[in-house]
Amino acid sequence: MPTEILLITEAKASDTKSFYKCNTPLYRSVKSAFEMQFGNFETDIDFLAFFKEMKCKIEYLVTEVIDRKDKKIRQKQRSESVDSLSKRLRIYRPKCIIIIMKDIENFVLMAVERANLPEDLFIKSVPFPAMSEKNRINCELGIAKILKDYVVGH
Repeated sequence: MPTEILLITEAKASDTKSFYKCNTPLYRSVKSAFEMQFGNFETDIDFLAFFKEMKCKIEYLVTEVIDRKDKKIRQKQRSESVDSLSKRLRIYRPKCIIIIMKDIENFVLMAVERANLPEDLFIKSVPFPAMSEKNRINCELGIAKILKDYVVGH
């Protein structure tokens, strides 16, 4: 199934926490942004069903465990993941990409370029919803605005 909206973040949280288990700050922020745009969801199952129905998907720049403590290793992992993400982008062929973490924007843009995606690709970035309440709010408001702008334009 083609992907309409691809949300890309740095890496999975852990084996026990993930977006699709509905137990991460990323999940809560994405759900909140969708609720701002599309109305409240009764349950997490309802939201995930709507997310899937909208042809949305979460993807990661780095697919293995990332070293969040060592900045050099973290940058290396990001850089080494560009080609892998590029291959996945060719498979998904998204029409809209939302980058959720400003620090990975350049890596994702390199992957987009290598994937030779259409020039009319709608691509925006927002802060990751961690480290401060401001980041969480800006992430949620940013995703909600992107959804509004994208949905209105298509």
